Amino acid sequence: MSHYPQKTIVLANWKVHFSPQRAAQWCDEFLAAYRPLEHVEVVLAVPFFYLREIAERLQGIQGVSLAAQTVSPFPQGGYTGATPAAWLQGVVKYVLVGHQERRKYFHESSQDVARQALECLAEGLQPIVCVDQDTLSSQVAPFDYEQQDQLIWAYTPKDAVSLERSHSYGAIEETVRSMQTRVGGQPILYGGGVTSSNCRDLVDIDCIAGVMMGRGCLDATEFLKAFASIL
Repeated sequence: MSHYPQKTIVLANWKVHFSPQRAAQWCDEFLAAYRPLEHVEVVLAVPFFYLREIAERLQGIQGVSLAAQTVSPFPQGGYTGATPAAWLQGVVKYVLVGHQERRKYFHESSQDVARQALECLAEGLQPIVCVDQDTLSSQVAPFDYEQQDQLIWAYTPKDAVSLERSHSYGAIEETVRSMQTRVGGQPILYGGGVTSSNCRDLVDIDCIAGVMMGRGCLDATEFLKAFASIL
């Protein structure tokens, strides 16, 4: 499996903001205006509860993929409440692992995240490993060079509630380039205060492979504006 994104990724992380009914409405609003761009891949990170329903709604839509928001660090077996990577085959292309909210609220360690990523790779899924500057070193350590080369990394600074509050574009580029030296040089996704007004400027940074949107994606129209800004 190649880790290297073939297209610019624009990822919408719905987190758990949407009820199943609201998720369906978002998809209807999105599909009514969506027109694929050859060089951009839309990725929707969807809760487990209605993941298959959203997959059915989007079946056959060009340029759109799904991601799970997390996954079990264990295979199928006696792990009550878990969702193993094997169950996601044929439903998602990507899986987020190590999102800062999982680390903060669910106390996931770098070893937990590494096990999640390896479970994904074993089942043919592409993990997106989320890190900030504080967690990068501990997160890289559990992987050997061959495993590192199969991962997509995402820089999600925990202080970036909004881009204005976090960093300038120059500071983001400097940080991402520094991180690249630790992860084999591949491009890195950026997530932190991404909106329709700054999406284009962020993806124009050549070491950034795409963006991850949180609050900025909750309105389908605003998300489409961000997507369409990448000419």
